[in-house]
Amino acid sequence: MIMGGLALAALVVTSPAGAEPKLEVLGKTEIPATGKNGVLVNELSGLAWDADEKLLYAVSDGGVLHQFRLQLEGDRISGIEHVFSAPLAAPAAGKTVTNAEGLAALNGDDGKPGNSELLVAFEDGPAIARFTPQGQWIADITLPGPLADAKNYAKKNSRLESVAFDNTHGVLTAPERPLRGEPETLHKIYAGDGATWGFEAAQPDGRIKAIETMADGNLLVLERTEGADGARAAHLRYLDLAVCAAGGQCAAPDLSATPDPLLIDNFEGLARLTGSLFLIVTDRTKKDVEPTRFVLFKLTDAK
Repeated sequence: MIMGGLALAALVVTSPAGAEPKLEVLGKTEIPATGKNGVLVNELSGLAWDADEKLLYAVSDGGVLHQFRLQLEGDRISGIEHVFSAPLAAPAAGKTVTNAEGLAALNGDDGKPGNSELLVAFEDGPAIARFTPQGQWIADITLPGPLADAKNYAKKNSRLESVAFDNTHGVLTAPERPLRGEPETLHKIYAGDGATWGFEAAQPDGRIKAIETMADGNLLVLERTEGADGARAAHLRYLDLAVCAAGGQCAAPDLSATPDPLLIDNFEGLARLTGSLFLIVTDRTKKDVEPTRFVLFKLTDAK
């Protein structure tokens, strides 16, 4: 069931109903594949920011939780330091914690250090569970409606890769691709209270990789597309829930419709930092030559 008393940090970015924020890409930062104590840091698929602890969390495809110290100087990243890694602990024998794909921080900005928790979405389950910041399992989350049945997904590797938490609607998540029987280009976000919101994919191959909540109750979605040449790109979709049509159909403008060169890559994780700053990260495997890349961007009010 959805746990009560969980809160996420508020954002100061708000726009009038029907208006969309403006996106500005600020720069990139790369990290080495080897972190503290020789730990391999790669395949990062989910990001979350804990303002109380001043920690950036990340989960990897292999089921490893990483912590980073993030230094910001104005609108730029001056440093990212890897400080901790641990395998996510399985809740019981036979349970899997691999293919950790989505991440969200709970109680990360309530002014009470020491009470943070993490939500982790697992594609193999499909499943979502609560963990401590050190990777210890706390409890499973009941998935909304049809998401609990693995047979409803289009493909085994197209299940849950995103998770967020909203104070009104509870846990939010979405299948990477539409479920079986649904229009192939119509994404749908599911909430713990039964609410759903749908929007058209940026391209037929668009896949939902991450969801972030915003202070005004709206959503920012990271959708990844792949071109005919194999080039992958990040699309930041903005859902103004107040102007969605009856039945939860949303316009979801693409804030990155004019592609920035820094958004052309295999991005999978999204985290909200300070008021208007957001961070995305690339998923790099052992075979990739390029290092893991973080890209910082800003959302400002529509003019």
